[in-house]
Amino acid sequence: MRICVRNLPAEATEEDLRTLFELFGKVSSVQVRGLQGQGFVEMPSKSAARDAIAGLDNQNLLGSDIEVLEMQERRGGPPKGKPRRRRRR
Repeated sequence: MRICVRNLPAEATEEDLRTLFELFGKVSSVQVRGLQGQGFVEMPSKSAARDAIAGLDNQNLLGSDIEVLEMQERRGGPPKGKPRRRRRR
């Protein structure tokens, strides 16, 4: 299950998130976008991921209260066919 972490402090690292989420179970991958204040965590167990979300949402990490939520699966996919180009006038 993929999890989004918002309101990350700029100094938060992938290792910080991995250590935090491993308290709830196995972590497959971690990605931090420091400038955007976001991170993404992938956990193979849905029950462990839901426990992590419940346990970590609104908790303090390095001085910031983080928001932790489940990412929704994208429905559909990329648009079919060629993208339309605007005609210059």
